[in-house]
Amino acid sequence: MRIFHFIVLYFLVLSTHAYGQTESQLSHYSDSLYKAAKQIGNREDKAVALLDLSFFWSDHDSSKAFHYIAEAENLLKEKRQAVYYQGLIAFYRASVYFDKEPNKAKDLYMEADRLLEDVKTDQIPKAYRYRARLWGSYGALLQREGKAHEYVEILLDKVIPLAQQAKDSTLLGNNYQNVAINLMNLQEYDKANQYYDKALDLLRNKNNASEEKLTLYVNAARNALYDKDYHRSKRMLDAAAFTATVVPNSAYMPNYHTVAGSYHAAMKNFAKAEEHFSEGLAFAKKINNDASIAALLYDQFKAYQQNKRQQEAKNKLLELLPYIEKSASFANKQMVYHDLATTATELNQYKEAIHWYEAYKDVSDSLFADHNRTYILELEQKYQNTEKEKELLQIKSQHQEQSIALQKSRTLTMVAIAVCILLFLIGFGWYYTQKNKKKILAQKELLLKEELKSHQQETKLNLYNAMLQGEERERIRVARDLHDGLGGMLANVKMKLSAVTDALKGNRVDASTISNLQSIIQQHDRSVNELRRISRNLMPDTLLYRGLRDALQDLCKGLTQPAVMIDFHSAALKENYPHPLMIAVYRIVQELLTNALKHSEAAQIWVQCAEEGDVLYLSVEDNGKGFVAGIQGDENSGMGLENIRNRVALLNGFFEIDSNPGKGSSFHIQIPTR
Repeated sequence: MRIFHFIVLYFLVLSTHAYGQTESQLSHYSDSLYKAAKQIGNREDKAVALLDLSFFWSDHDSSKAFHYIAEAENLLKEKRQAVYYQGLIAFYRASVYFDKEPNKAKDLYMEADRLLEDVKTDQIPKAYRYRARLWGSYGALLQREGKAHEYVEILLDKVIPLAQQAKDSTLLGNNYQNVAINLMNLQEYDKANQYYDKALDLLRNKNNASEEKLTLYVNAARNALYDKDYHRSKRMLDAAAFTATVVPNSAYMPNYHTVAGSYHAAMKNFAKAEEHFSEGLAFAKKINNDASIAALLYDQFKAYQQNKRQQEAKNKLLELLPYIEKSASFANKQMVYHDLATTATELNQYKEAIHWYEAYKDVSDSLFADHNRTYILELEQKYQNTEKEKELLQIKSQHQEQSIALQKSRTLTMVAIAVCILLFLIGFGWYYTQKNKKKILAQKELLLKEELKSHQQETKLNLYNAMLQGEERERIRVARDLHDGLGGMLANVKMKLSAVTDALKGNRVDASTISNLQSIIQQHDRSVNELRRISRNLMPDTLLYRGLRDALQDLCKGLTQPAVMIDFHSAALKENYPHPLMIAVYRIVQELLTNALKHSEAAQIWVQCAEEGDVLYLSVEDNGKGFVAGIQGDENSGMGLENIRNRVALLNGFFEIDSNPGKGSSFHIQIPTR
């Protein structure tokens, strides 16, 4: 679920008004802003308007953005040396570097904060507002690096307190919403609701904030939908629909339709859901907003997937694919490729599933490499900062040498104080050392107990392994004796009985005698068949001569009953697994199927076995009455499940049980093949 939240948040961030405008519309809007700035009489206010114009162009044309910053600096003249305007210029320059050079942008944001923090004039409230904005942008850069928790901390500790000091309720409301969006992305829905409510309290009665309120209602509805609070989600969507009548051409309308479509899909009203999705897609295509188109297509996929409409879900992913592949986000590609692979697997399209799993793996490797590059750049930046700090320390040391002469008179007093502090530290250190020794002893004792427990477990597994090996040898011996010894004897008996019957047919013998002999032969045939069945259970021929897949398939067919269907599916299984591994897997499946047939009261059992990356994935599921799964060693676990746990442990594998009364049972096992 978290990956899905990531793509939603990424598309929401991109879905701004500017992304829906053509080049001519951008130029027209920019010209109108420039004319308005030129009509401002106050020189400083005009310079700030030009800086805002540079902020507008920072997402579209860096050269134009820097041009307006330079024009503002020329207009300020000597005022540009004031810390307030130095801070503003640093802030707007950082905005231009935001996408292209994020590390440089972060440095400029911090420079702007240091400058604006020193403002001592009547511009302090404005400085608070700019500081709130720059910290929000700084946190957004951290969020892009995958540091969502750090972004939330910056919003709570920096941005919101500064917005409160600036007394800007719109800025405060927007940042309450930013906190809520990030908490939603971290799946902390209850906390997110609290911040959405705070934002609503600030923006609800503002007449000139329809765009912000539409965004807020849609995001709050999305959070409630994730939290399965459908009543709140419906209430927020109704409020969003009413607000949309005020701003019907808002670039956020596609997001409203995708949330509304997802809500109706959850309510099983697929006709209404399709209506919203189609309307949202048409609007997003009209304004050329690829991000909103992608978000809508993905929500349609989730709606189909949740309602088991796998082919339609796959079609939506394929329709989404071109938008994802031209995106710079490796995380979004990774998610969509994984969903395509999973959906193809559920549709039994294994060849196509393998293709998408390979694409998913390649993107995962690229994402890992990208994280490494980011980490290296961070280390280089830290190194450069350290070098700068060293230079500052050298300068400070020179000043300190000049002030030593003034401090000599205080030296004796400081020495006396230092001695007292030293004695205190020595006493405290002794106390702390003794305390640590006790703690270390306790930890050693605990570690020793754990090692003893591990050794006992290992001894238990070794004994169990020896028992299993002896049991399998005995099974093989008994199967061979039954087949070669008793089987041969029974075959010989049949031949003699048949010969007697044939001889008697030529003579005048009572018909009832012939009938009794034939009945004996039939009983003999049934005995031979039962002998063969017992022999196969002890050591199946298919496992010895045809491999694991055929052996499991024969096992499932042999145990299928009129009232219980057993389906077997396999993928990418080899034919040359080690014999002990095949025997262990066969016994595990045999035990699980036997338990299901005896206790589950199921009408359908599914067995799946596949290999990927030198790991054997095995699952047995049924639609029976289920049970309360006990933990390892619990008396409710049962001897059969305990035997399976031990077999899996001997193979260094992983065993998981997912079962609840009335909801069937699922057993999932992973076993390394090397």
